[in-house]
Amino acid sequence: PINILEEFGKLEIYDSTSKEELSMRIADADVIVLNKVKIDEDLINRSKNLKLICVFATGFDQIDVSAARNAGVAVCNVPAYSTESVTLFTVATALSLITKLGEYNEYVRSGAYSRSGCANSLVPVYHEIGGKTWGIIGYGNIGRSVAKVAEALGAKIIVNKNTPISEAECVSIDELCERSDIISVHCPLNEKTKHLINKDNIKLMKKDVIIVNEARGAVLCEEDIKDALINSKIGAFGCDVYSEEPFSENHPFYAIKDLSNVILTPHAAWGSFESRVRCINTVCDNIRAFIAGENKNRVDLL
Repeated sequence: PINILEEFGKLEIYDSTSKEELSMRIADADVIVLNKVKIDEDLINRSKNLKLICVFATGFDQIDVSAARNAGVAVCNVPAYSTESVTLFTVATALSLITKLGEYNEYVRSGAYSRSGCANSLVPVYHEIGGKTWGIIGYGNIGRSVAKVAEALGAKIIVNKNTPISEAECVSIDELCERSDIISVHCPLNEKTKHLINKDNIKLMKKDVIIVNEARGAVLCEEDIKDALINSKIGAFGCDVYSEEPFSENHPFYAIKDLSNVILTPHAAWGSFESRVRCINTVCDNIRAFIAGENKNRVDLL
């Protein structure tokens, strides 16, 4: 439970915090622990007691780390806590899409199977992963973990990463898009990766390619993905992350949420029970280390 943080002093817990509430709530805080809350330079400079920002996540793109560094405020993240959980979701999504599991389940659930008079149905056609090429964009802890599972299922792995390595077949993003039967996305969001997947390299993809995004929503051009699905330019799509969370009825994916070849989940891949326990325990370790004058998971020192 989050109350474990009471070890460090007076604890105030908020289920959610609006932009308008944020400044007041952190004004007197020495340590703030947060997720999905944007902390900019102005907030940091106005929070005169602030010494440490702890993010309940691996990604820290919501924090102005440069401003924190300049103000002498430490910033800690929680690396690798969700690797197993996100790997599970990635592979489960890809397997569900390649086996057409949702459509087969609906066939039985609707009563059509009971009325059919036939012992089995093999429509739509589904495929095995063995012999397929699985392209992995981003090869950190999660990307490597997904690669191990995909290889165990018989897939050939190709990788796109910022700095090529000898232990994997590293290719350009265009070559990965051209060769892959399955593409899973696990890279951070930054200026180089924003809209990394877009209409230009979607044109290079196989018509039955499966794309699974477990990184950040804006790594994909979401409008281009929507158009590709509506126009049958790609085979299937699974996603757990969005540029707008939760996405509204105006978001491109609202128009495709009911398609049988689409699986959209509510940013849940990180959050297995075991993953959440690891996360809170690591946050506590980060705070203990900071109090002891040690550097643990300090992203402001990178």
